[in-house]
Amino acid sequence: MGDLLFNPNGRVARNRFWQGMVVLTVASVLVSAGSWLLVEPIGWLGALLIFPYICVYGKRLHDTGRSAWWVIGIWFAGLVIQMVLLVVFLFFILPIVMTPDQKQTFDEIMRLAEAGDSAEMQKGMEYLIEQMNDTLQRTAIALTIAVNAILGLLVGTRATMAVENQYGPVPGGDVFD
Repeated sequence: MGDLLFNPNGRVARNRFWQGMVVLTVASVLVSAGSWLLVEPIGWLGALLIFPYICVYGKRLHDTGRSAWWVIGIWFAGLVIQMVLLVVFLFFILPIVMTPDQKQTFDEIMRLAEAGDSAEMQKGMEYLIEQMNDTLQRTAIALTIAVNAILGLLVGTRATMAVENQYGPVPGGDVFD
């Protein structure tokens, strides 16, 4: 597993890619939950996951005959997907799960926004975020899982090059290679 997560060279078969994605998704969820439940600075540990993500995605891209530079495009796609899912959550799902008091606060924030009172609107947003912290944290975890699943499917389902390519030999059939 160490070679999969910390060595950007070579190729990796689909089954090893999925193993790496499960490990990285669980690690991302644990970092997010730890930041929420324990101490906020734990969230910075998420930066340590960047290199393993590059390695896992890069090797899988190598296996399909593509350069690992495509990881940049994958991250961009991940940001777009995350923003779209966040907008869907904020405007369609969040109003359904709000308590009546939270809905009233939200309506007041919208009224302040229309009136151009940004200082009071900001205070209202801070209050609402504080009141909805648990819901927002669960949403962040759900978004992490959803984006990893979507991007994983986009990359993980690509066809393997059945011959040796510039990135190395065809990965063996053994899941413990």
